[in-house]
Amino acid sequence: MSGTNLAIFLLCAPIMGQTTVLLNAPVGGSVLIHCYLPVHPLNLRWFYWQEDRSDNILFHWDAIGKTSPIADEYRNRCHLFNTEFTSGNISITLDNVVVGDDQKTFWAYVSYDKQKIQSEQWCKSTLQVSAPYQDLILTVNKTANSATCTAHGGYPEPQVSWSGLNKSSATQLDLQGAEMSLQQDATEKTFSVITSVSVKELQSVTCLIYNPHSNESLKKTTEIEAPGEDQQRNRYVLLVLVLVLVIVLVVTCWCRECE
Repeated sequence: MSGTNLAIFLLCAPIMGQTTVLLNAPVGGSVLIHCYLPVHPLNLRWFYWQEDRSDNILFHWDAIGKTSPIADEYRNRCHLFNTEFTSGNISITLDNVVVGDDQKTFWAYVSYDKQKIQSEQWCKSTLQVSAPYQDLILTVNKTANSATCTAHGGYPEPQVSWSGLNKSSATQLDLQGAEMSLQQDATEKTFSVITSVSVKELQSVTCLIYNPHSNESLKKTTEIEAPGEDQQRNRYVLLVLVLVLVIVLVVTCWCRECE
């Protein structure tokens, strides 16, 4: 670990055992759970990392080589900086983060004084997991006067908002009454979202999907044609085609007369 990180640990050491640190990690990524002991590290007898809401142990170290069973869900996922124990750094890295790790709280249980049998709790951290929503698609059904927005592969449940530009007043409105449904993948536990809203009397509509854990947003806007505009455009195209055909016939007849 660099000298800068070591200095940060030293500054945080007096409070890390008393406050909860909020950590963020993406699905499939890794997260460093910080812990630097303010006591003399050479007095360490043993320590282990444990999940707060269960008896699951992430990692165990003992000066005389004793071990404790590691929970299956953490096996081969946790790594420590073994060479830095002498400086009091017992931080742990959790790899291959999954949705199931979300909102878990971890403690380091430490015994560093041979005269003390009871261990002490240090470095309480809560993990917040996220996955980005992808492939935002916004479609408009002009017949039903509605817009539908879809995205998938995200976590946690998104916050969805709609806005639209009023056709007559040209003011931007926050749209209410949107419908939303979520589907959760049975394996990955990520969500797909489908949401729809009325777009009556709107010139354009905007869908925004916000991830509250990563603070990331997906946003898309589309213009809405007024009822009948597509028919007017089709009539215009037909008129142009008729004029072109008339011109071709006139030119053809004129060429035949010239012969």
